[in-house]
Amino acid sequence: NLKKLPTDRPIVVYCYTGHTGGIATTILNTLGYDATNLLFGMMGWTKDDDVLAKPRFNPETQPDYPVESGAAAGAFEVVRQAAEAYLTSDKPPVIKAQALYDILNDGDESNDPFILSVRKPEDYAKGHIPGAVNIPWKALADPENLAKLPKDKPIVDYCYTGHTGAVAATALNLMGYDATNLLFGMMGWTKDDDVLAKPRFNPETQPDYPLETEPNEPTETYPFPDLEVSGDTPEEIVRAAVDAYLSSDKPPVIKAQDLYDILNDGDESNDPFILSVRKPEDYAKGHIPGAVNIPWKALADPENLKKLPPDQPIVVYCYTGHTGGIATTVLNVLGYDATNLLFGMMGWTKDDDVLAKPRFNPETQPDYPVQQ
Repeated sequence: NLKKLPTDRPIVVYCYTGHTGGIATTILNTLGYDATNLLFGMMGWTKDDDVLAKPRFNPETQPDYPVESGAAAGAFEVVRQAAEAYLTSDKPPVIKAQALYDILNDGDESNDPFILSVRKPEDYAKGHIPGAVNIPWKALADPENLAKLPKDKPIVDYCYTGHTGAVAATALNLMGYDATNLLFGMMGWTKDDDVLAKPRFNPETQPDYPLETEPNEPTETYPFPDLEVSGDTPEEIVRAAVDAYLSSDKPPVIKAQDLYDILNDGDESNDPFILSVRKPEDYAKGHIPGAVNIPWKALADPENLKKLPPDQPIVVYCYTGHTGGIATTVLNVLGYDATNLLFGMMGWTKDDDVLAKPRFNPETQPDYPVQQ
């Protein structure tokens, strides 16, 4: 059959709808012929269905299935995998002040972590944990700042009350560092309010808002957000996604009173999606009305992410604000619009059974040395 074809003349190939013609054209060109496929084959040449002899393409009856844009979808999956690897690891979300103090003062410098303050420079100057280096949390993903951090040594970072420290620790873990957040930040390290430079949690003045125990099951599934970041490697993509969030103007926390006011202003159109990231058994003890529960360690599972709206603000809460900060950071890096509830359930209710974790007590907190 090949002997029937000219080697010195262009060949136009056609079939029924363009597909097997494409196969034949590819074979001919591979063999050295000069072949071109007729677009849509005989379907593009004649309206005679008997001559076509195959079902004709009909735009009216074709399906309309979901699609994802290539770059955005690829970036989302890269970041999602990094998040899932961190969340499902056995890394502890926090370290207590006493445990850190004991490590730093055990006489063995070989086990000392790298101490990172993510507070404002002027607050770092008021007093910091001895040996701490200062990089404000919003500038953490800058390559020049990352170059100051060890990848072969544990990092303990701290902020004011544990919230932006959770953001920083999560960001660092996503980018391949081994970071742990100091429980309650500088509030858990010193009793000096001038050094703390932020309002200290006060159990006596905290609100006591309503709870419900009836579970809320997600009724919809959603597409993933379009994550518009790029990079030549997975590491570059993750860093770009982290930097996009950290350098944005999104607030890291929302106060309980502000959330309560929004939920009770009579306007449901501005209500956020409420996400509890606590254990199921603790969610069952009581939760913010309307809250859906996804434990924080399972948050990056694709089936769980599909339960979250990409076009609605999400308010996340946990116990004391720390794992809520982890979850909020993961969601924002993935392209969601998430905010962490300040002090978590501890800032919403005075019911210790519902809180299910030790409440911060300023009377029993340590008062360790600071350096200026």
